[in-house]
Amino acid sequence: MAVRRLSGPAPIVTSDDVPSEQGASHAGVIALIAAVQAGIDGPTGWLGRSLGEQELEYSLPRFSRVIRLPYEPVIDIVSVVYRDADGVEQVVDESHYRLSGGNRCQFGTGFALPQTECSADAVTITYKAGYAAEDVPANAKQAVIIGVQQLKAMGAQSLYLRQEDVEGVGSTVYTVSEAATQAVKAATDMLLQPLRVYWI
Repeated sequence: MAVRRLSGPAPIVTSDDVPSEQGASHAGVIALIAAVQAGIDGPTGWLGRSLGEQELEYSLPRFSRVIRLPYEPVIDIVSVVYRDADGVEQVVDESHYRLSGGNRCQFGTGFALPQTECSADAVTITYKAGYAAEDVPANAKQAVIIGVQQLKAMGAQSLYLRQEDVEGVGSTVYTVSEAATQAVKAATDMLLQPLRVYWI
């Protein structure tokens, strides 16, 4: 399975959703949101699902009557293109396929599945995936917010030094410990686990 992101994803939270007690800049928070979301969303993330709206390109070696599109939910199929047995690019008319079952490209029975050239990317389906802003699952939003807060804390202090002693001056104990980092990871994993999609 080869999936490439052509555009997006749209951010699923805004900088206003993230508490700003750390004093991070607006642009900095936007960058952190993008970084956290990239780790879970669409082809670059581990969730197996699209969260923010994005355009994806799925390449495969041949046609089948029904093709499951990865990184659901699928909004719309943009195009189906293939290279025929002579290596010439052909576009399938949109009347021959439809979105079925929320994440499948289904070809009509009147469409004869064409022979393709022998290559891993002979057939390419371009489609839009992700949630509309108002439909993004609340647990996914909360997981991104927690991840951003963790990154903001990392930028404010070292996570590798738990206590620093300066003779005659005093000591400093950092509040973001390894245990806290593990707690944040466990919380975000628990929030996201119900949304995870496994590909066999």
